[in-house]
Amino acid sequence: MKIELTSFKILAFLMAVLTFSMPFVTLAQQNSVQTEAATAAIADASKDVNKPLWFGAGFLLSGLAFLPDPYGYFLPPAGLLGSYFYRPDPPPVQLIGKSPEYIAAYTSTYKSKIGNIQAKWASAGCLSGCVVVGALLVGIGLGLNH
Repeated sequence: MKIELTSFKILAFLMAVLTFSMPFVTLAQQNSVQTEAATAAIADASKDVNKPLWFGAGFLLSGLAFLPDPYGYFLPPAGLLGSYFYRPDPPPVQLIGKSPEYIAAYTSTYKSKIGNIQAKWASAGCLSGCVVVGALLVGIGLGLNH
């Protein structure tokens, strides 16, 4: 059976397209899994962070600035860095029955997001503590001058 040259070229082109398009389909499926995992991880991290605890920890960190040298200089920034670098593992219940790609994407996104939220709330608490302590010191200073 003889195939015309044009038909052969068309069939060869279609075979090449089918052969090389498979990795792209797999990549598209993997990206959808990563997007789904990232969305779920961000929502869960926002829900799981104890925001008043981290705000209070930051508020207390601002009081450490009054410790004697050199502790007063190093402990507040170290505490804020610690709030960012302390990244607990996600709850295992969220990962039961999921694929390894989903678990990897979920875990990395969860840890990153939870660290950002904790650092944000600890920083807000630290700044609030500085404002309160500063206002108290100014008030005490004004009271002593009268």
